[in-house]
Amino acid sequence: MWHLTLRNLLAHRGRFALTLLAVVLSVTFISGSLMLTDTSERLLEDQFRTASAGVDITIRDAAAFDSAMGVEVERDPLAAGLLDQVAQVPGVGQAHPVADGQGVLEVGGEAVVPAGASLLSSYSPEPLGAFTVRQGRAPENDGEVAIDLATARTAGVAPGDTVAVLTDHRTILKVVGLVGFAEADGMPGATVALVPLHEAQRMLGTTGGYSEILVTTTDDASVQDVLDQLRTRLGERYAVSSAQDSAAASASAAQEQIGSLTMVLTAMSAAALLVGAMLIANTFAIVTNQRRREIALLRAAGATTGQVSRSILGEALVIGLLGSALGVGMGVLAADGLRTLGAAFGTDLPDGPTVLSASTVVISLLLGLGVTLVSAVGAARRVARVAPVEALRDSAEASPATRARGRKRSALRLLPLGAGLAGTAAVLAGAPALVLVPAALATVAGIALLGPAVTPVLAQVVGAPLARMGLPGRLARQSAARAPRRTTATAMALALSLALIAFMTVVATSLKEGLSGTYRETVTADLVIESSRAEMLGGLSPHVVQEVDGLAEIATTSRVRYGHWLDGGTTSALTALDPDTVTEVTDLDLVAGSLDALDSGGVVVAQSVAAERGLAVGDTVEMTFSYTGDQQLEVVGILESLDAQALSTSWFVSLETYAEHFTEDMDASVLLRVADGVDVEEAAAAVEAALVDHPTADVRDQATAAAARGATVQQVLGLVTVLLVLTVIIALLGITNTLALSVSERTREIGLLRAVGASRAQVAWMIRAEAVLVAALASLLGLGLGVGLGAATVRALGQQAPLAVALPTGRLALVVAVALAAGLLAGLLPARRAARIDVLRAITTH
Repeated sequence: MWHLTLRNLLAHRGRFALTLLAVVLSVTFISGSLMLTDTSERLLEDQFRTASAGVDITIRDAAAFDSAMGVEVERDPLAAGLLDQVAQVPGVGQAHPVADGQGVLEVGGEAVVPAGASLLSSYSPEPLGAFTVRQGRAPENDGEVAIDLATARTAGVAPGDTVAVLTDHRTILKVVGLVGFAEADGMPGATVALVPLHEAQRMLGTTGGYSEILVTTTDDASVQDVLDQLRTRLGERYAVSSAQDSAAASASAAQEQIGSLTMVLTAMSAAALLVGAMLIANTFAIVTNQRRREIALLRAAGATTGQVSRSILGEALVIGLLGSALGVGMGVLAADGLRTLGAAFGTDLPDGPTVLSASTVVISLLLGLGVTLVSAVGAARRVARVAPVEALRDSAEASPATRARGRKRSALRLLPLGAGLAGTAAVLAGAPALVLVPAALATVAGIALLGPAVTPVLAQVVGAPLARMGLPGRLARQSAARAPRRTTATAMALALSLALIAFMTVVATSLKEGLSGTYRETVTADLVIESSRAEMLGGLSPHVVQEVDGLAEIATTSRVRYGHWLDGGTTSALTALDPDTVTEVTDLDLVAGSLDALDSGGVVVAQSVAAERGLAVGDTVEMTFSYTGDQQLEVVGILESLDAQALSTSWFVSLETYAEHFTEDMDASVLLRVADGVDVEEAAAAVEAALVDHPTADVRDQATAAAARGATVQQVLGLVTVLLVLTVIIALLGITNTLALSVSERTREIGLLRAVGASRAQVAWMIRAEAVLVAALASLLGLGLGVGLGAATVRALGQQAPLAVALPTGRLALVVAVALAAGLLAGLLPARRAARIDVLRAITTH
């Protein structure tokens, strides 16, 4: 049977060409995503490990946890006297101090604002330093700086040029060298400026303190012994760890920042696989139906049902293996493309050679092969059930017994749809949002099972406009209605892709409008100062408030800060505000307690959190901070959920409490109330002039600040939509493949049409019209499913904080228009093939 299987594939390779392409595309997406993740992790690990290769031990101020949400926590500087204490420990070879912090690079009067950090650090010579000099020399004297090669290339800087570094003040420096980070030209998404140690301390205002101490051991000393001695002598106040452990922690924090992209890629890979599986299943179903006579002859010649089934699965095996192997090869190119795509949407990934691991190859091959085989199982089972005599009939019409079995199964086919609708209704009634996941899967399965029963009616209704095209349109509508199972299977693949796009569009638009709307309603400030990089932990120097406070145009300034803490092992965020001024720039409604009570060192929680945890004013909660560890804070107020949402977190403390538990000294935003009688635009101009030395500080009016709240959501929507285009392409391959197979199946019918007077153009338009009709059916099903589940998801999310469903009709209409145009494009090749059929040969075909 293997000989027969291979012969069938070679004889009918055109039948499976697009199916093979679907497998290739699906596996390409999967393998590319896995390679991108492996590459990023490997490069980050290698970079940080190589950068610390010349160091044995690092010493920093102690913290309860190292990083949160991909950001390493800030620590207090080390006292200058600690350096001598470390150097005296037996076994210590070198003890090298480092001072680092934030410093924005300015070239030609323009600030260089990266997506990530603007790092200012003291230069450490090799092998202690993470940065190696590539051009010029290391900075040795005051007024000298070395910058990373990647930034220099982008900004057009060379040794000998003059730049400025902005900390709390502007420092003019001469570039004397260009450096790389390990093997890379720079750190992903960051700028680097290196200066001598005393210059870094002066610029950062650390008054002689250090950020960390790098330690090497003598040749005759054990690293572990020295590590133990340092921990014993220095005590728990300091974090003493091996350099490799510190490097691993830094790499882990960097990897966490790209975790969201990994999740998106995983979800999109699953979608591409599912859509590809639908195409494969539909292709095998049509092909096996076309080969009924051939299969019957095999059965009559003595082939068993098992041999016939294995022949179909053998074809799937060959296609799956070949497609998966090609997909893994294409994944290398896909990984580079995904890296570029991520950068375009704000996620910078490390540059370097693509890593192709054995696990990626195995997973990609198994998934591609497994999906192909599973998709072909249905066709193999149907072939096994066909009796030779039945298969020799000219018509593929179901026998009475088959029709009877179909009627008995109709009730069972209602169960998935009923379960899906019941689950959705339960969520709308208050059940957890996670119930929507199985409900959505059940709904999709139910629609797919019931599709053949309703497709004839839908085809007639949706295809009504085609009747105005004359004969081609009427025939296209009849053809789609006459083969409901084939039409449904073809439409469902595209419908699922469109449903995902519609779902993401509705949810993202609702979140964007909700975030912007609640911000507009809650924050009444006339102007808002925020970092142009939108850092969660800040980005604004505390000097920003000092610059603005003295302006006659401004009546009130109120600072807002954010921080991370551990909530029972889970990282959470909190907001720090000034109770004395925040009420003048916001409209906050407390359902219990008061904001003034924050001065006592307590915490205000959102109403949704209080209800979930059963908290009331007077209760205490345990909060773990990186600087002070476990702390008991009293609940002094409960804030309305919408107002909490406007300020981005569910936990609120005063600025004084924040200063007790955090070492970070950066504001996230400053809310301004304009003085009476002063125009807002006039005040904004005065503020901008005062902040000329703070290039990352953006001055926004309330409307612009509110719109910025949805910028991240819009960015994610754009990335997901671009990635979902691949699933649409795979689904369109399904339309092309189905119509091509349909043309082969209807050769005699098309020949008769030509014989009775139909022109080549009419036949071509008939096929194209059928493709558009399938796309229209898919749009109806997909948008209905996606919008419905999206609205249910928004309602479920609204249980925590009120959120209204927003329907972006313009964007959804554009999706439909693109789908119909794509359907027309998918029908071009089958239409051309149908128009070129030889009439005499066609009408003599059996």
